[in-house]
Amino acid sequence: MILPFKVIKVINMIALLFLLLGGYGLAVTGFLQVIAALFFLVTFPKNKLIYIYFAIVISFFIIWDRHTMNWLFIIPILLIFFLTYIIYNQKETK
Repeated sequence: MILPFKVIKVINMIALLFLLLGGYGLAVTGFLQVIAALFFLVTFPKNKLIYIYFAIVISFFIIWDRHTMNWLFIIPILLIFFLTYIIYNQKETK
């Protein structure tokens, strides 16, 4: 259980580094974080926060009309921090 957890942390750190690319990095960051969240879901299926994360991600893509850059883009930035919070506050199990 420790190895998948470390892989999740590494994917999350790589995703956070892509934020340095600005708007282009935001899409890559989101993609990598969804992959990390899927690994997290498989590794820790009883964590309720990961289900809330996926509900917000799905809600964002349902609401987003793909043509406007408005206040809605605050949500992906908050999701970045929320997933990082979920990952780093999960206790490692052996």
